[in-house]
This record gives sequence, C-alpha cells and structure tokens, in this order.
Amino acid sequence: MSNHKVIVVDDENDHFDALHSFLAVHDIDYQRYPTFDTYLDEHHLNAHILIADSKDILSKFPVSKCETEQNYHKLYNCTYLIAYEPDNCHETLKKALIHGADDYVLFPLHHELLCLKIRSQQKKLAYLEELYAIDQNTIVHNNMAIDPFSKQIFMNGKRMDLTQSEFNILYTLAKKPSEVFSMEYLFQMITGQKSLGDYNALMTHVSRLRKKLAQIDPSHHYIVTVRNRGYKFNAHKGITSPEEVKNMYL
Repeated sequence: MSNHKVIVVDDENDHFDALHSFLAVHDIDYQRYPTFDTYLDEHHLNAHILIADSKDILSKFPVSKCETEQNYHKLYNCTYLIAYEPDNCHETLKKALIHGADDYVLFPLHHELLCLKIRSQQKKLAYLEELYAIDQNTIVHNNMAIDPFSKQIFMNGKRMDLTQSEFNILYTLAKKPSEVFSMEYLFQMITGQKSLGDYNALMTHVSRLRKKLAQIDPSHHYIVTVRNRGYKFNAHKGITSPEEVKNMYL
C-alpha cells in the first residue's frame, strides 16, 4: 500500500509535539519543518501528505497564481493538504480551503482521529495510483478497450469472450497499429514453435477472432491481411469495406 510521508510545517507549535511519537507507533513516516520556506527549500520530496498553517497556504499559494513554478511543483507533490489555524479561526480555515487545502484540523488535536484520517487517505491514494497505472497501460481504439492486466477486451461496453491465443493476437496488433506483424512472428508468439511454413493454426485463430469482433461490430474490419506480409490492426474507423481496407496496404 502507498504510505506517503506526513510532513508538518509549524513554528515550534507545541500542538504537534505528541504527534510525531503517535504516528511513529502507528508506522506512519513523519517529518517536521520549522518554517514553510524550509519545507520549500527541501529538494527531491516524493509525494507526501502536508499539514500546514492556513496563513502559509494563503501566502504561498494564492488562488490566481502560485508564487513560483517550484512552489507549484511542491504543491503538486503534496497529494493531500491539511490546514490548521493556531487560534481555530474558522474564517481563515475557510479561505485556506478555497485556496486549495483538502482538509483541516482543529486544536486540541485528536491524534487518533488524525491518524485514522491519514490512513484512510493513504488507502485512497494507493487505489488511485493502481488505477492510474492500469489506465496508463490500457489500449483504447474507438469503441474498443484492451486491459493487459486483466486480459479482458471490451467493445461497445461488452466484454469479449476470447481464448488466450485470440487475446494475445488482438492485443499484439492493437498495441502497435502502425506495424504489420508477420505470420511467422504471430505463430511463434501463440505456439512457442516455428511454423515450418504451415500457418493453418494461426489463420484459424484469426478467423475465429474476426467472427467474434464482427458479432459485436459488423461495420468495421479490425484485423487486416497485408498481402505477402502478415496481419495489421485497422484503427481507421471510417474504413468499412474489405476493398477499402485492402487498398490501404497494397
């Protein structure tokens, strides 16, 4: 699970004296900076949860424009910004939330509640990071989405029922739609053996795959046979007839 460091910026405020040991007991990485400028001067900070004085948030990160690109970069690396106000001034906390803070805390601190809040946020961040990683690797072409992690393909919102070989063929072609893959390459990919000039097994898989694609989207030819070369993924949604597809690759 993602365990982003918790950073507290305070000017020797005794409100946070007990927080360090409490977070340490609960295995939450913690760091404390005496001033906001000291925090900003720190280089190579990874994504972290920041607890800062609302007055610093208002002065360092105005609504219209951040003071410097460096400050903006640090704010970006701050995945969750919690504001505090030493006197619990609600108006100042409201302004901090308007200026970009995600949450706030009041004094005296309830350490257990704050710890649970941080844990909950870390779980959410871990989920979003996993979701983002999957999304970054998902291949999308028009109405088709291919997820290499779950090995599932969706067309028009429907999950396709494919064999392992059919999935591997379509995923390989769709991953690099500008390339033509030789029949030998695809044969070895699905069988682990050389073809010895016999591509019947590959052609059977491709034929069945085309039929399954056509059942969901009969208006588009997704897999193109390029004469004397192999197969290619047809990402040109506007091309519908076999003759149009053929003329593209002659």
